[in-house]
Amino acid sequence: MQRLLSFCFLISGAAGLIFEVIWVRQFGNLFGNTTGTAALVVAVFMAGLGLGGALAGRFADAKFAADPVAPLRLYARVEFAVAALAAINVVALPLLGNASGALSSYVVGAHGWHFLSFGSWAWRCIAALVLLLPVTTLMGATLTLLIRYVVKTDVGNAGERVGQLYAINTLGAAFGAFATDRFLVPALGLHATQLFAVLLNLIAGLGASRLAGQPVAPAVAAPAEPVASVEDTSLGATPLRLVGFATALAGFAAMGLEIVWFRFLSTLLGGYRSIFSLTLAVVLVGIVVGSAVSGRLLKRFKAVELFIAAQALFVLTALAAFAFAERTPVSTLIDVDLATWRSTPESIRSLWQLTLAVRPMLFVVGIPAICMGATIPLANACLQRASSVVGRRAGALYLWNTAGGVIGSTIAGFVLIPNIGSQSSIGVLLAFAALALVPMFLALRSEVRTPLFASALGLSLVALLAWSQLDALFLVKKSHLRVQDGTAELLAVKESSTELLAVQRKGTDLKLFTNGHSMSASTLWGQRYMRSFAHVPLLMNPKPEKALVICFGVGNTLHATSLHPLTTLEVADLSANVLEHASWFAEVSNHGVLSDPRLQVFVNDGRQHLKMSEPGSYDLITLEPPPISFAGVSSLYSKEFYALAHSRLRSGGAMTQWLPAYQVSGQTVRQAIRAFIEVFPGAVMLSGASTEFILYGVKDGPAQLDLEQVRRALAERPNVQRDLDTVSAGTLTELVGMFTSSSMQLLFVTTDSMPLTDDEPTLEYSELTDVIDTQLPANLLNVTQVATYCPTCFDSTGAPVAGLELLPAYLDLLSQAYTAPNVQQYSVFPLSAEFPKIKPPPRGKEAVDSSRYLQQVFGRGPQR
Repeated sequence: MQRLLSFCFLISGAAGLIFEVIWVRQFGNLFGNTTGTAALVVAVFMAGLGLGGALAGRFADAKFAADPVAPLRLYARVEFAVAALAAINVVALPLLGNASGALSSYVVGAHGWHFLSFGSWAWRCIAALVLLLPVTTLMGATLTLLIRYVVKTDVGNAGERVGQLYAINTLGAAFGAFATDRFLVPALGLHATQLFAVLLNLIAGLGASRLAGQPVAPAVAAPAEPVASVEDTSLGATPLRLVGFATALAGFAAMGLEIVWFRFLSTLLGGYRSIFSLTLAVVLVGIVVGSAVSGRLLKRFKAVELFIAAQALFVLTALAAFAFAERTPVSTLIDVDLATWRSTPESIRSLWQLTLAVRPMLFVVGIPAICMGATIPLANACLQRASSVVGRRAGALYLWNTAGGVIGSTIAGFVLIPNIGSQSSIGVLLAFAALALVPMFLALRSEVRTPLFASALGLSLVALLAWSQLDALFLVKKSHLRVQDGTAELLAVKESSTELLAVQRKGTDLKLFTNGHSMSASTLWGQRYMRSFAHVPLLMNPKPEKALVICFGVGNTLHATSLHPLTTLEVADLSANVLEHASWFAEVSNHGVLSDPRLQVFVNDGRQHLKMSEPGSYDLITLEPPPISFAGVSSLYSKEFYALAHSRLRSGGAMTQWLPAYQVSGQTVRQAIRAFIEVFPGAVMLSGASTEFILYGVKDGPAQLDLEQVRRALAERPNVQRDLDTVSAGTLTELVGMFTSSSMQLLFVTTDSMPLTDDEPTLEYSELTDVIDTQLPANLLNVTQVATYCPTCFDSTGAPVAGLELLPAYLDLLSQAYTAPNVQQYSVFPLSAEFPKIKPPPRGKEAVDSSRYLQQVFGRGPQR
């Protein structure tokens, strides 16, 4: 009987976390993948849990008084109700997509930039409350109902029993958090994964119903310590409130610190979906251990003293973990050659990577998470002294804790980190954790040894004082390897709710880092492909009027766009922080483009901005998102996103998309291409630089280069010609020579591939860590079909026209470069080491001598 009940509550916890993870993603696709959207979903989820626990507590006590099995029957019905409401959300959430753009608007804010209005956020809050609060309130009720049922009149062992229940449910939650992103969504998709969670709730409800229908044997109490009187109401209102307040402070610190943990570990290990889900699972497992261990310790120690000790240990170990953690990318820990790695079974490689990734997670969050897990069981052990109010007190404590958690995570993410940074935020949050010792001591002073309280508080304050004396950039430098080894200069650092931003200089190059990872740069090759996003399609349009650039970076693409005779420019970027640091790159990249009078700046998710735009608005939509295997980026590579972008283009309008083939596996590259060509069937693929590929599609027609139009446009737009010359793309041969694959070739290569979709965002699951085995898909590149891209580049005999005589040699050299072993495996340029393997084509030396780009690719021309 006990095992069946434990199993029911285990899978109930798994279902709850599955829903939370999926809802965060779905709301991101609907309203924009912003920190605000994620925080809204988590806040409503946590608030519902606390509210449900408190409401169920009073009701459960009344039911228990009449029938000891009533809370169990009610629990079963609640599980069925959770399944029903969650199933409704499976249908209802996608329906919000069409409304999200129509019900959103902008207001002009700082710098004249456009931000989402208060009304836009208000209706998002209403939607989240209407859809999520009822079901999460029911979820929150399950813990209190089972506490009431399991504790019965044995309040002397309430802490241990609550600890066992909390551990079981949290263990299920840990499994749900990990399995959702590791197994369920990659195998089933978002829709079917939710239905699987609904099934888990139904099974839990059926199991509980079966237990409730069995005859109840007389309970024989055999407590480990004397059972308190069931009518012991000696605790007054003030101690109850003080314990609740201490629990709230603990929740405030714990959930706030979780926000810092996620950011810190993503800087150490990368912003991969697996890193986020694994971190959450490790935190939850720590809570499981803490819940179970603290319950057992109650047999030997007083609950209030254990609570004080656990909070002090939380402060000390959290500070120590941050102080001594080091950035060690997983890729640097795998010491095997490429052949051995590829010969290892995929399952072993995945387990190897995840095991290595868990090591720094355990170091940073392991012991603090265990201390977090002790809060609810120990607080219950302090207060559960009367059987008639077990449910009420358990629910109240749960509400205090979750309320503190909601406030703590919100303030940490939107107030503390943006204003004082992660390092100082850690100190503030852990000061609140230390402060929790005071109300707990005051509530139950007669049960606490004063020296223990003073020691715990004193040690916590000393540790916090030591933390405050650290260098202001102590934590930031841990996430930037080049700063650590002295090869780069840190010019600027600023944290916001969306990222930790840093500007670094190495030699003459400037780089923009967010959360410890390179996002954009002023390097020549970086500028070549980023500027090509705009120059290639706009040169084909004799009278472009309006363009949208999604993701600003350092402004390379936006500046290139501004050189064309457009009447309106738009840029959409999630981060005002990134935009505010554009001045660092003004001389080398963006040339002050944010002050262009034609420009409108929208601080918003690019996909959401498109939803808010009118159909047929743009002549060009171009984007270069963050690393494409990072969490959340797949929403800008799905078939649904491309369909949305297609609808916002004018007839003949173009879309260009970044495809860094070296960041994901060959199969994922095929899926990404498939999604694009199913919406833009005439699309081609170009190489902006090396394997920085560009998908180029046109609405209502094939993506082709008209040589005469390009010549006229370059003559009419001298600034564009100068810009192309600067990045070694200024000759007609270099422009046409960007071609790598025709639409026919792309269709052929992706015949057996399914497109990336919102429901199956496989892009985010292709890479678990920074260990990336890159192999370009076989037959992806076929430069021999260049005539389909530029028919006017060749005469009736197939020979290149005047001015393009060196094009065959140029393409032949690049084709050999693309298939060189180090490019196929690692996407590395230049190819100096590959010269002996390059077969010089006719006129190959002339081609290299006439092209600065080829000279950069090869370092020196192959000798004919």
